[in-house]
Amino acid sequence: MFLDHVFMFHDSLTDAEQAGRALGLTETYRRRHPGQGTSNICYCFDNAFLEFLVLKDAAAARAPDIARTGLRERSRWRELGTCPIGIAWRRASAQAAPAFPTWPYRPPYLPAGRQIPVALESDDPTGPMLFESPGQDGPSDRTAEARNNLQHAAGYRAIRRITLVCPPDWRPGAAFRDVADDLGIRLVHGDAGGWRLSLQAEQITGETNELRIL
Repeated sequence: MFLDHVFMFHDSLTDAEQAGRALGLTETYRRRHPGQGTSNICYCFDNAFLEFLVLKDAAAARAPDIARTGLRERSRWRELGTCPIGIAWRRASAQAAPAFPTWPYRPPYLPAGRQIPVALESDDPTGPMLFESPGQDGPSDRTAEARNNLQHAAGYRAIRRITLVCPPDWRPGAAFRDVADDLGIRLVHGDAGGWRLSLQAEQITGETNELRIL
């Protein structure tokens, strides 16, 4: 299991743009997710990417095929106390599926026959959404769009560690523990201030720098 990407919700694309600039990152691309009701801005490192997600169509997110993801509830984290963060992994074709149970998410924007396995544990939107990427390549091996806009200009190569600060009463389930162990996610129980996210990013110089995302 390898880290594919981390997402977090912002209130608008303008807010997402400002957050990316404040971190000194280079925008790689942005996309819409037809039928899911979301749009994003992505910041690709060599091995994984950071995705800022925005809910644009709440009605689409309430549709039966989408609602189980909890994306609408996660987008309203400030008022509902939900978790605005998602963690996606990828695996080589020869690797076995994770031991924890998942359900097949088939958003309209994926080609026919493709699906995104989502941990059953993620039905609870007060914890991170855990899911498998439908792709098997990291950003540096993907399209020219991603390769040509990596974070080298911003001085970074790779995401090396994720730190999540969770509310004091949140307890991780088996799926989160498995994903955290495989991906090297550090979980810290914080105060009542809700979820916080930071990434340890490897710089071109070989040193690391902490990017406080939320």
